Amino acid sequence: MKPDPFLKFIRAFAAAAAGLILLAGGLVFLFDPFYHFHGPLPGLKAVVTKSEYQCIGTVRNFDYDSVLAGSSTAENYHNGWFDQGFGAKTVKAIKSSGTTADLKFYLDEAFLTHEVKNVFYSLDLFALDGDPDSNFVNDSMPLYLYDRNPFNDVRYLLNRDVLFEDIPYLLAMTAAGYDEGTSYNWWEDKTFSEEEAISHYERPDGPQEEVPRQEWQPRVDGNLDLLTEMVEAHPETQFYFFLPPYSMLWWDNAALSGRTEEYLYARRAAMERLCAFDNAKVFDFQGEEEIVLDLDNYMDPIHFSADVNHWIVLEAQKEDSAYLVTPDNREELLGHMEELAETTIPQRAEEQFMEGGS
Repeated sequence: MKPDPFLKFIRAFAAAAAGLILLAGGLVFLFDPFYHFHGPLPGLKAVVTKSEYQCIGTVRNFDYDSVLAGSSTAENYHNGWFDQGFGAKTVKAIKSSGTTADLKFYLDEAFLTHEVKNVFYSLDLFALDGDPDSNFVNDSMPLYLYDRNPFNDVRYLLNRDVLFEDIPYLLAMTAAGYDEGTSYNWWEDKTFSEEEAISHYERPDGPQEEVPRQEWQPRVDGNLDLLTEMVEAHPETQFYFFLPPYSMLWWDNAALSGRTEEYLYARRAAMERLCAFDNAKVFDFQGEEEIVLDLDNYMDPIHFSADVNHWIVLEAQKEDSAYLVTPDNREELLGHMEELAETTIPQRAEEQFMEGGS
């Protein structure tokens, strides 16, 4: 009896389909552009440009001894600045607009899988107002990359975009000589100028009354609890906390929105609590008038140029940096920022906008 031609066709089709599926999955596993299974292959660059998809893989699977954690204000650091300045091998743990709990998730993963010598932490004031009890790992994220469930890896292995976009991009960027130290960097195609910064600032009506302390202090204190517990739990790690310099527009917004008291409290509490540890240093760059009052350093109220990022790293390397918070200069730094936030910047902003933003 001869085989049914239709059955032969079905079997051949099934075998071909299975072969294509295995080939696709094998290619994704081999090149692994999100570094879910392993680090970069020999000869290929570590091309990292999609933080939500790649940060977790790099933190788990790359070879490093130091982590740079922060929001988009930390993306324009070059990893090599830290490697050269601190004798480190650094990867970034970035979450745009990330809260303390978000960044702690990445750092917990780093401590779980690596011996971490240094943590360079961009300590955003707005992050201290986030929910300390929940992080970004939810249904809005590619959870198949974050959980440790091998059964849902099929969503990555058989992902059309990964196969036809991310792998070719990895190969093309490697061929083009991608600079691995620029991971998640975005500054090159942006304009930093007073005109650009103001164009991205929608000034609120105000001033409003200060937001009541009971509405924000539990969140700020809860987030500082997360940080101090992490520092205390890892005495073998040196923590460097950077308070990044937001522009006068950001502080103007805080004043008009009734948030100045909150952010000044967050600064003070962070300095007092974190500086109490031998393995933690806090650097305060927020009161540097030559930076924050010069809007040519910014593309919007909060995002400064890579030159400012580089300056921060250079200052953090100095043993006697004027920006290192100590018991001797802490009150002076706090008082100066209070004067800036409550008097100098509101006056400067009124003059700025009375002149039509010119």
